Amino acid sequence: MSHDGMRRGVCFMAVCLLVGVRPASAGGYRDFVNGLNAKPPSGSRFRPDLEAKLASLVSAYREGEGKEPVAPDDTFLDAARAHAADMMLNGFMGHSSSSGLSFQGRMGALVGDVTRYPSLGENAARDTQDTPVDDAKARAILEQWINSRAHRKVMVNRSFHFVSTGVIQRENKIWAVQIFFGTPRKKGLFQ
Repeated sequence: MSHDGMRRGVCFMAVCLLVGVRPASAGGYRDFVNGLNAKPPSGSRFRPDLEAKLASLVSAYREGEGKEPVAPDDTFLDAARAHAADMMLNGFMGHSSSSGLSFQGRMGALVGDVTRYPSLGENAARDTQDTPVDDAKARAILEQWINSRAHRKVMVNRSFHFVSTGVIQRENKIWAVQIFFGTPRKKGLFQ
């Protein structure tokens, strides 16, 4: 095979991988998210009250740090809730899904062209202490983020204007995810 033929073959395989695999995994992840949100895992429930509390707490913290508050926004609510449920269900903490999809990959699977969002960030935590599931537990999650340099940096990033918060509870434990984002563009770079 000639050098040009080999190059064309490699390019063709790369295009097939990019075009063929990504949409399938994106659709699969989207279905996974929709399923978790439609029917949370047995013995668990989403906590809109604690979601609102965490959004309020993070905005107050930002204001205390001399930053503009973030506005609660449902754009990434399904993503935040599903990731919290995924972590609870599969016993892990992190920013990739249990199937290995990165944060950017997860967001792309749900919104398509993520370049519409010039800034995106995420914080995730859990509280498994044997304490009542109330506002104090939400404050304990916030304290985890404040005490982590990387999470604190996300919370006070000036480019973020909105936050979608997902909280799921099982027994007296909660898992929480906040997805921060800036003002979206009307069109992404690839639209």
